[in-house]
Amino acid sequence: MEDDKKVEKMNDDKKLSEFVFDNTSPYCLHPSDTPEALITAIKFDGKNFDLWEKAVITVLTAKNKVAFIDGTLTKPEMWKGSYSPEANAWIMVNSMITSWILNLIDPKLHASTAFVDSAQAIWENIQKRYLVPNVPKIHRLKAEIASCKQGNLEVIDFFN
Repeated sequence: MEDDKKVEKMNDDKKLSEFVFDNTSPYCLHPSDTPEALITAIKFDGKNFDLWEKAVITVLTAKNKVAFIDGTLTKPEMWKGSYSPEANAWIMVNSMITSWILNLIDPKLHASTAFVDSAQAIWENIQKRYLVPNVPKIHRLKAEIASCKQGNLEVIDFFN
């Protein structure tokens, strides 16, 4: 019985020590990755979602952090009543990404996003409210394209 407890303890210690990450890991933060960093110059004002979303996804992809907002890297479960090293790393990086996102949102929009507990939840909250197809604008643009002319010639006549 006592030997079984020793083996279980050794296995538990081995599981805790197996989590190792390198500079290609999504858990890796560069010394320049600080909470006050502005990761893009585009600030979300409630009207420029498409442009802002593209800029943020591009930066997070470059930093190997997009998995935190798209749901592919979720918070590891507590293990034996405490957080594993991987869970602690997840909490740290998630907090950093949350800070980056909040830094890129107009302060008057903070009230609806600031009290969410993960970067993914903030991202989904913003998408749910602002990722709405603009049907009238799409219709207008298609109509403009259809009636496009080069001088007095229609596009078809111009290129033929």
